[in-house]
Amino acid sequence: MTDQRQSESFQTPDLVVAETGKYVPEQQAYLNLMRTAEVLGQRVSDLMSGYGISGKQYNVLRAIRRGGDGGLSISQISEQMTDPRADVTRLLDRLVRDGLVDRQPDETDRRVVRTYLTEAGANLLESLDEPLLTTHKDQFSQLSKAEIEQLTDLLRKTRGEA
Repeated sequence: MTDQRQSESFQTPDLVVAETGKYVPEQQAYLNLMRTAEVLGQRVSDLMSGYGISGKQYNVLRAIRRGGDGGLSISQISEQMTDPRADVTRLLDRLVRDGLVDRQPDETDRRVVRTYLTEAGANLLESLDEPLLTTHKDQFSQLSKAEIEQLTDLLRKTRGEA
């Protein structure tokens, strides 16, 4: 993170306390979580843009790959998105246009459209697998394995999933 803005201390939490005269731990956690998500997300976004896709398009491609030879419906893809508000139909339109996915009517229910990776889509994902893992390992290199697991548990708990 050579960007000067990222290397400087995040001042907003302290500024909010000075502005309101109140230190609210939940607000501090929220602000720090949002800043961290933005900083980490920017590195992933930069990686994806180098391959000509967005992070949301990548998430769609990964979901389809997990669907295997049976492909996935739009609703099945939507269930796997990190952003529950993502417009999967629009994302798929772009991926079809770019030749990374293909859509076919379901053989047993013509009302359902199944989405499959093309060879180009599968190759793109394969080329991103290692660079993305390397990026994530680097992003959390300051934390021990136990701290990473604790962070994951705390985030799940915050979402009400623990």
